[in-house]
Amino acid sequence: KSYNEAQTRNEFIEPLFEFLGWDMRNLTTDNEVTTEENVSGGRVDLAFRFNGIPALFLEAKAMKVNLDEWKWAEQAINYSWNKSVTWAVLTDFESIKIFNAEIPPKSISQNLFIELNCRDFINRFDQLWLLSKESFEQKLLDKEAQKWGKLTLRKHVGEKLFEDLMFWRILLTKDFKKQNNLTDEELDEGVQRILDRLIFIRTAEDRKIEPNVLLNILRGGKTNAYKLLAKVFRDFDDGFNSKLFAPHYCEEWKVSDKVIAEVINGLYETKDGYRYDFSVISADVLGGMYEQYLGYVQGRKSEEKQKSKRKSQGIYYTPKYIVEYLIKETLGEVLKKTKPKELAKIKILDPACGSGSFLTAAYDKILETLTKQNPQTSLFAKFDILKENIFGVDLDAQAVEIAQLNLLLKVLSQKTKLPTLQHNISSGNSLVSGNAEKLEKYFGSDFCEQRAFNFEDEFKEVFLPAEASAKEGEQGGFDVIIGNPPYVFARGGHFDERTKQYYYENFPLASYQLNTYLLFIDRAFRLLKKGGYFGFIIPNTWLKKGKSSNVKLGEFRDGQLAIVGDFPVSQFKKNNYIINIALAKSKDKSAILDKVREKAKPLSNFAIASTGLKAYQIGKGKPTQKAEIKNSRAFHSDDRKNDTYKKYLEGRDVCRYYLGWSGEYLSYGDWLAEPRKSVPFNGARILIRQIPSPPPHSINAVFTDKEFLNDINSMVVFDFKCEALYLLAVLNSKITTFWFANTFDKFQRKTFPQFKVKELATFPIPNASPAEQEKIAKKAQTMLDLNKELQATSANTDKHNSLKLEIEKLDREIDEAIYKLYGLTAEEVKIIES
Repeated sequence: KSYNEAQTRNEFIEPLFEFLGWDMRNLTTDNEVTTEENVSGGRVDLAFRFNGIPALFLEAKAMKVNLDEWKWAEQAINYSWNKSVTWAVLTDFESIKIFNAEIPPKSISQNLFIELNCRDFINRFDQLWLLSKESFEQKLLDKEAQKWGKLTLRKHVGEKLFEDLMFWRILLTKDFKKQNNLTDEELDEGVQRILDRLIFIRTAEDRKIEPNVLLNILRGGKTNAYKLLAKVFRDFDDGFNSKLFAPHYCEEWKVSDKVIAEVINGLYETKDGYRYDFSVISADVLGGMYEQYLGYVQGRKSEEKQKSKRKSQGIYYTPKYIVEYLIKETLGEVLKKTKPKELAKIKILDPACGSGSFLTAAYDKILETLTKQNPQTSLFAKFDILKENIFGVDLDAQAVEIAQLNLLLKVLSQKTKLPTLQHNISSGNSLVSGNAEKLEKYFGSDFCEQRAFNFEDEFKEVFLPAEASAKEGEQGGFDVIIGNPPYVFARGGHFDERTKQYYYENFPLASYQLNTYLLFIDRAFRLLKKGGYFGFIIPNTWLKKGKSSNVKLGEFRDGQLAIVGDFPVSQFKKNNYIINIALAKSKDKSAILDKVREKAKPLSNFAIASTGLKAYQIGKGKPTQKAEIKNSRAFHSDDRKNDTYKKYLEGRDVCRYYLGWSGEYLSYGDWLAEPRKSVPFNGARILIRQIPSPPPHSINAVFTDKEFLNDINSMVVFDFKCEALYLLAVLNSKITTFWFANTFDKFQRKTFPQFKVKELATFPIPNASPAEQEKIAKKAQTMLDLNKELQATSANTDKHNSLKLEIEKLDREIDEAIYKLYGLTAEEVKIIES
């Protein structure tokens, strides 16, 4: 009984939990058990984490303390609830009390689930074991509580705060609208500004930076509460100098004292007895709450249609542990390579930042690194992280304001002038950029409505390094680009024709299945510094099709995809189609791709690229096709019935330097759904199979001038403005496969990857003189001849083997000639051929 709290914890409690499987000294794990900070005058001693996620909080007491006093249990329960953790433990070792923090705290008996005396540890070992690490892995405590009706969950702090915030928003909006002549837009902006300020003030109060200034407004039955609140806003503007408290027209509005009192009181305590403690509510909880908050369009629409504009834009909140993993795999890698004095040079971007969850996590990661180097990291060093390292953009101006607020709360620790973040966290459209002339071409005279965001202009310090850095050869661009971009697909009419045209002509990754997450990937790689790291949450359809029982985390390193972890889709709640994939842009590969871009022009400059014909589609053709025509393949035949029947090619007939034929005919005429009369089916042309092969030779292209019909399974290149066989050699080369594999995501599909004619038109063709073209074209003709001879020769004969060796030798010669056109080094050739 004479032991104090520290002795009790060190000599009894910690050894007990070590026996229960927890790594109390973090010898083999990263922060599995940590000491919590002082909170609101009290302290919860230990946090236990499983897989990085808080599982329970423990409050330790000396043996002489009476654990039955409600204040000790209340402290542990309130802390756990504000941290969104279900289980709180209060113990002096002699007694262990396990509380469910999710049940409204009306009495200890309601929250108390299990109480154990140390004398019962052996007899009731099964209950003691519920606190073990293994138990939390198997969710045994939850299952046991459910069995006894002690898992009646109330709303988590984030859900409750969101519910309250929406209630306060409606309350304020109705009263402001009743007493003032305001537009809906003015109401939206003003009410959000007021609520953001109140969250900031409550955080300052709970962190003991300010006294309870909001409650003081209500004491003594004071009238004109809103005028007093406006004065508090002015005081905070003087003290913190943040745009958040800059003079705003909402301060002149009229509102009833009753409404202000209800909102202020609600910011301290919920109706069911929990006390909000904004000093411990984490950024990810606030972020999740704000993502929901942003999703609700203020009451101008019916309740059914109000649901979520953020959801309709394809935006979902990302769980904290996913964010932290992605940060570790991207920013963490950059920090490993960065000298302490160069930390300020690291530039991090979230191009669809929402409420700022990725950016706040990035701030934490850099601060962690700084603190390891210097435990006495100053407040101004923290400000520098926000000003020098963190950048974000979002189309939603309200999201931007909230992201700025969340980042400011990260550095709010004393009364001092705070940095302004309007430059670093900006509002605009990350997917639209260009000068007025370019934008008017696509969007007309109202192009300003697109809210184009020119990264190079807005973030000049990122793309134009300081003079000293430039002399050292440092490239501009972001070191890390992270986020959870919107997933909006073209189907369903989400984009108008002008926007589609802009995307198709400005984003190489755009396709007929147009979607914004691919556009964000495309944009990210253009903004990324060579050797930078990229990490996005994207739909699992990018890597796999069919049922999605779990979500895979992939890491893209030097162009190779490796699966490094699995996450259950339930963690993403409403979105079952997600994959977390981290991508790193390799310096070497980037240099090669840069050379390709510099020394080549798109195929469309040298020839016309077209898809093949389409034989069947109900409602098309002359006369109009009906279902029986399509189902019976009425125009196909194994015999040439009349002069309309032409030799017909399947996709598999089109091979690399060889054209086969399966013996099928197709009747050609207006009766076909899309006969493609512009395509010379009997003229000089290159055929390219739509389905690529695995590298190193992904493109299957062949030249022919014989009469064959081909459908959409093959594409056609014709009307040549250069040597046709030169184009053929380039298309079939390893460098083209390398470019193709690193530009498009085709090989992420497990079955039947395809590419489109719009993509084919962008294939790079290196600049070559007529003499160089002719030399390579002759080799391509020889390849056609040799492959034709090979197909006519029996396998496993000396002749067959000799031809194969000759073809391989000639293939290498063609590749070497094309490498030379691009000016590739020996090292770069090794990268391509590896």
